[in-house]
Amino acid sequence: MKNLSVLTWIFLASLLASSAHAQDKQKSVLNRCEGTNKKTEVVIKTIQTPYSIKNNLSTSVLNHKGKVSYSGEYVLGLTSLQKRTVIEFDGPVWQDKQTGGECFAPLISVQLHYDPMTVHIGSEFAPDTCIYNLVLEHEKQHVRIYQENFPIIESTIRQLMEMRFAGKPIYAPSGQARSLLADEIDQLWRPLIKSELSKVEIEQNKVDSEEKIAELSWGCLGEVQVLFGGGSRHYKIY
Repeated sequence: MKNLSVLTWIFLASLLASSAHAQDKQKSVLNRCEGTNKKTEVVIKTIQTPYSIKNNLSTSVLNHKGKVSYSGEYVLGLTSLQKRTVIEFDGPVWQDKQTGGECFAPLISVQLHYDPMTVHIGSEFAPDTCIYNLVLEHEKQHVRIYQENFPIIESTIRQLMEMRFAGKPIYAPSGQARSLLADEIDQLWRPLIKSELSKVEIEQNKVDSEEKIAELSWGCLGEVQVLFGGGSRHYKIY
């Protein structure tokens, strides 16, 4: 969690403080909520499938699949990944008609989907050739960065959510607990997960430095230079 931004910590600390104040104000009249032993639970799961390798698209076609596409460039290989987050919640709500308050003990489910992950290698390069293997080894670095960071992101989000909810029910004015939690998810947790994913992309961009691109383009006795007529060509990941 040490890499979280200062703004994230300030926002989370503020949220914890305001939540504690609101709960202290309401819970005296809703003690039966905690008396049921129901509590807010957080379940976070990472869902991914093994990566696949495809060799059916030309380097010019792959150029149009990258983050940035420039005419005349050739993308030797790239690793594509679909990322999405599914956050759902449900649970019992207790009403207190006398005070107009309620408490909510939700089960919050967070699913971090990373699939499919596909390694593309230009169709100009036949499997098991020198240049094919060189591009494949480069793309495996991208795969490894993703695979190493998936559990870190899951652990970070789990620790923060457990710190935030601490197993306690959510107290709110009658009819508002669910909407308040939904707003918090949209305003805090989705952007936070997106921010953690963006840090991984920064690592990925380092793998595709100009120096490494040039090194790869001159590998295998300059096969890429011969094939495409010289000059540095770019390969990208998205």
